[in-house]
Amino acid sequence: MQNKINLGVIGKNFGYHVIYKAFLKNKKYNITGFSFKSKKKKIQLPKSVKIYSSWKKLILDKKINAIVIATPPIFHKDIIKFAIKNNKHIFCEKPFTCSNKEADLICDLIKKSKNISHMVNYEFAEIDAFNFLKKRIINKIKINEIFLNWVINIKKISRTGWKENHSQGGGIMFNYVCHALYYLELLFGKITSVKSNIFLEKKDKIKVLKGIIFFNNRLSVKMNVKVGVIKKNIEPTHQLKITSDKKIYLLKTKLNSLSDDFELTASNQHSKNKLRKILFKNKKKENDFRIKPTYKNSKKFSTWIIKDKVQKPNFFTAQRIHLIIKKMILSSKNQKEIYIN
Repeated sequence: MQNKINLGVIGKNFGYHVIYKAFLKNKKYNITGFSFKSKKKKIQLPKSVKIYSSWKKLILDKKINAIVIATPPIFHKDIIKFAIKNNKHIFCEKPFTCSNKEADLICDLIKKSKNISHMVNYEFAEIDAFNFLKKRIINKIKINEIFLNWVINIKKISRTGWKENHSQGGGIMFNYVCHALYYLELLFGKITSVKSNIFLEKKDKIKVLKGIIFFNNRLSVKMNVKVGVIKKNIEPTHQLKITSDKKIYLLKTKLNSLSDDFELTASNQHSKNKLRKILFKNKKKENDFRIKPTYKNSKKFSTWIIKDKVQKPNFFTAQRIHLIIKKMILSSKNQKEIYIN
């Protein structure tokens, strides 16, 4: 392969605002093509970047070595199948297809293919505060309890948009919880069983997940995730709370905007003084905090392509997340604990 990886991006919104800006920072890539349908919002691209009228034409271009898929999940399966057929390396946005069945199909195909690198962009685990928590805290304390509290205000519910539609790869499980499942396994170990309750608060039309996730090391996480048009007096937040014998650790962001990155704080468990000490906080604010972790995943992708060294999160990682989601839905339906294979 030549010195640089010729890359084509499929999808305009996330594809431009996050993927393009993240991959542009990685000098291993030469972004040569873009494919998108919507012409409502103009994006600024250099003249050297070719605009393709369809994703198939982009993939068929023999000069392109790798593609990034940043489309709604309903298109993932067909695009990935076509890319595998044409021997392109594939970097796909989460959740990677719309179901466990589709994920299984793609993983069966990728097993049969040769020399195709593949990744799925679960970016939360690559956020600096998460890395600090894993390397500096978790391995040095005895954990008593873990709580995940995630409240998302989507401002306006779209009846036609895929992001609120589970069957199209969106909804509370595919659009949000998939992220948490990935980083929870990285932080605390393999998930062995789940007990969940997924329901709609009819009065406010808020989708809710309440449940417990159990790990192979006997730890567990209590989950409370809410998605919808949240009342003004309820502040959107994403926080992971970990209690030990001596301290309470809180990894959190207020979710006021895409520039609000996570910070990690600690407070004494038994002290009357509940002041929190900041253990980690990014000094520099990015315009969009998703760009930096996506850049880190782009480096893993280029390492796999150039050095043939397998990286994660990849298609098989995402396949497992789909399996856990399937089990959580089954647990909610049957109102009992379900074990993961």
